[in-house]
Amino acid sequence: MYIATSKTSYSSGAHQQHNSHPENLSKVRDLLDRIAGGWHSRAQVKQDELELRYDAECVDFRADLLPFKNHPIYLGLADETQRQILSCGWLAYNEKTVAIETSIVSPACIDILDEKIPGLKNETTKQIICETLVDEAYHILLVKNANRVTREQRGLQYVHIPTFNLVHFMEAEKAKHAEIWKRQLVQLATCVVSEIFVSDYLHLLSEDKTIQPLNRETVAAHRHDELAHSQIFKSLVKCFYGAMNKEQRSFFAKILPCPILWFADLELDVWHRMLVQLRVNGVAEMIKDCRFLNQQGLERVNFNGITALASEVGMLDDEVCRRNFIDRGLMIN
Repeated sequence: MYIATSKTSYSSGAHQQHNSHPENLSKVRDLLDRIAGGWHSRAQVKQDELELRYDAECVDFRADLLPFKNHPIYLGLADETQRQILSCGWLAYNEKTVAIETSIVSPACIDILDEKIPGLKNETTKQIICETLVDEAYHILLVKNANRVTREQRGLQYVHIPTFNLVHFMEAEKAKHAEIWKRQLVQLATCVVSEIFVSDYLHLLSEDKTIQPLNRETVAAHRHDELAHSQIFKSLVKCFYGAMNKEQRSFFAKILPCPILWFADLELDVWHRMLVQLRVNGVAEMIKDCRFLNQQGLERVNFNGITALASEVGMLDDEVCRRNFIDRGLMIN
């Protein structure tokens, strides 16, 4: 589910020409124009719908994506129980997609449409955000359809999936700030990181020929859109970062590293709740033994795209911002 990476070293960038310069912003806006203009031919919602065919002989998820995959309690379970756990992994994978689309991305997009984010008030931005919201709504339909079929085929209608830590962490951070603009920037930073990371999150399943074909095709369709979304949100950062005032830029730079760690969380509390519902013995012990893995979160995500973007917009020219990235383990000094 996550891709290992290494810390990156960036120069101070004092002599770089950042994307806040008019000529660079013009190129960014031209790119957004092209992406917006190509939506009708690119968007998965405009393509033929997926056939909801299900092969009960295929597993629903990859065992190597389970946080407890090597734990003796899991390895000692009956094959049928392990298959149920894999099916729950698929259900949770999709419900996390829903959480990202509904609780993180869509509210940030609405803030942009409502002209609450500096530098993003032009019509092209509004068009591309509207297209993105349509994409995200379709992704919710895709994964909800897939989960409905999986629950019916595997008899898992009773499994409830709680709120994900990714959403909990974002909301907890927003609650720390009385200023509306700060809460909006926490939402936006989480959205940016999620949209840049999500294509990696989807990559492994989208090409895996060993899992349920419906599941693979669902993820592949979703990822096709998200590859464009990653470019869209990188471009939007280049447009709005330079348009913010100094206090806003400083706050955004301080917050941006946080969602990287939130996204890497293994969601062990979600797993605990699901496994209890499956009546798996030894759940508490197994989950407790896996807690330490969350201390290795940065080893599971490829955050180079975020640090490169921060460098490109000039965020790392500020020593305080740069130190924040170093202290979070995202850069070497």
